[in-house]
Amino acid sequence: MSKINDYLKTAILCFICIQVAPIALKSLRYQLNTNLETKNKIGSIYITDSIENSSKYRKYLTDYFQDHSIKAILLCIESGGGAAGSCQALAFDIENLKKEYPKPIVTYTENMCASGAYEIAAATDYIVATGSAIIGSIGARMMPIFKLQELLQQYHISCEEITTGSCKNALSNFHPLTPEQRLMLQALTDNTYQQLSKEIACKRHLQLNKIEQWGCGKVFTGLQAYDLKLVDAIGSKTTAINLIKKNIIPSDRQIEWITPSTRHSFFGLLTNDDEFDENNFVQTSYSWDSCFHSFFKQLHIFFNTLHNESIS
Repeated sequence: MSKINDYLKTAILCFICIQVAPIALKSLRYQLNTNLETKNKIGSIYITDSIENSSKYRKYLTDYFQDHSIKAILLCIESGGGAAGSCQALAFDIENLKKEYPKPIVTYTENMCASGAYEIAAATDYIVATGSAIIGSIGARMMPIFKLQELLQQYHISCEEITTGSCKNALSNFHPLTPEQRLMLQALTDNTYQQLSKEIACKRHLQLNKIEQWGCGKVFTGLQAYDLKLVDAIGSKTTAINLIKKNIIPSDRQIEWITPSTRHSFFGLLTNDDEFDENNFVQTSYSWDSCFHSFFKQLHIFFNTLHNESIS
């Protein structure tokens, strides 16, 4: 009976090894390659939707620029702009960080990089866009002011506001604009546009006397923007990555993508972004390691129990 139990244990162990070994070897090989292979670390940041606050993106950019192990930054923008001050501040931060911690930073956009978002992109070293992306809209716009006084009058509702200064209630919804207020708001918008156009002309080496060609709030496809020198290359994300590789040394190393910590959360692992495939595999490898450890522990208990029973 004892010999039969020994044969049975050996057969079960061989079967388990045959089934588990390929997966274990694949996990071990990946972890060894990851630990031994030197890679180029590239920081990746996504700016999407309306930009109403620059603090989050400023923190990410500052961390990436100050980290000497990160060789370059890829800024993916899909935005039509946002608050003028926030976009201007972020563009200013990029300029300062580039001077203090020199490293390549490349912008890539697939669908839209317009208005204040383009101001941010113009502060980077290169802009890569798809041929049909919407680029430009270099201009300024006041937020809409809905005047409700006529509607309120229909329902016999009146509104009184106590203000100091003839222009204090210019943005009020309950009083019509006076000629003085209209001139003030127009001057404000014009000044914002002048600041924006001068910044972009300086950063993109454009001529202000030809602003009617590339400014005035006009929008362009990526291909049209390339002809106007608003973007540096037409292509895909691969084009942007190859552009980064040309500007870092050594350029032949494999890329390790560094992303903001929030993207490493549980929900971040559920995304389909290419740069997270490797992280997902690492997590899977760790899961397999835990699974193997638990499995072999239970197997050890099983064999000890079987051995004790055979002795008894």
